[in-house]
Amino acid sequence: MGAIIGYIFIGLLVGLVVIQFLKAMDRKEAQARRLKGANGLHKFELQRNAILLELEQKSPEKTVVKTKAVSLIYKFAASKNKFTLKDIEHTTQQLHNLYSHNIEGPSVYKINFPEKELLNFEPREILSLLIIINEGLHNAAIHSQANYIFNIASIENDFLHIITHDNGLGYDRIAVANGDGIQQITTAVNELNGDLKLTSTQGNGTVVNAVIPLNNFS
Repeated sequence: MGAIIGYIFIGLLVGLVVIQFLKAMDRKEAQARRLKGANGLHKFELQRNAILLELEQKSPEKTVVKTKAVSLIYKFAASKNKFTLKDIEHTTQQLHNLYSHNIEGPSVYKINFPEKELLNFEPREILSLLIIINEGLHNAAIHSQANYIFNIASIENDFLHIITHDNGLGYDRIAVANGDGIQQITTAVNELNGDLKLTSTQGNGTVVNAVIPLNNFS
């Protein structure tokens, strides 16, 4: 009888040790999750602060409307931690309104984005995407004399396509060097590990197509 009681006592003791061990493991996992979350938030906060600092240090753009557009996209990119394609669509519409109200010309601005999407973008990523859109828009609005300027987002074969298309004057890409706008688009595309496909011919408009792998984004 004494041996049985001893075994029971040992069993209870082992059970208590196991329970305490599991509780300690749960506490460590919870602490790790909290630390990971805090690190993620800290990462986004650093990105947002850096974006605002960049905006502060920027010189005025060559046109007043572009200065306003740059301020808009930088402030939006610093406004929260996560963004979606719907956020990009909404901001693109704001850019359309800004350019149409500030630049005289025949251009009609159009937009086509996916109805449903599950992509999420960090502040720095959203800024790069909006720079691509804004620079393409500004070039088209200022130089193309287009009847329409079209912004398109599409997802094909694990790539995100961000396209600005106009039916304006176009230009000879061999004869005309890339200006500041195309250079900024190229830099933004490279930051997203993407590829820039730029096509233009005289009299047939211009297509700026930034092709970005989806595995860049969460």
